[in-house]
Amino acid sequence: MANFKSAILTTGSVTTATGDNTEMIAPIDVSNEDRISFQFYNPNGTAGHIDTIKVYGRLGTTSGTLGGASEWTQIGDDVVVSGSSSALKSISTTGLMWVGATVSGTTTFGSGHTYAILRQA
Repeated sequence: MANFKSAILTTGSVTTATGDNTEMIAPIDVSNEDRISFQFYNPNGTAGHIDTIKVYGRLGTTSGTLGGASEWTQIGDDVVVSGSSSALKSISTTGLMWVGATVSGTTTFGSGHTYAILRQA
């Protein structure tokens, strides 16, 4: 018997702000997903330009304020992406209602910091 799964790929970009936890990926409802994978790319050519990305999860039925300590919990360690490199993070969404991500930078960068999200049900 074949196992039919569905997958949704979403892409986007963000401008990194110095030292802030800027919303990179707005809260996504994952209540019907099994797994979600993120790929982050930092286009800056200098290794010293570092993006620090935090992926958060939430059990609440509404999205609340992304990154709020009383509402969201960081999933795993910080994802650190230096200039001209990328990183992948994949998580099981069993039991989660929402996920989202913030980004901070060592300097203020231009746009072009991209991400891709693969949602699998």
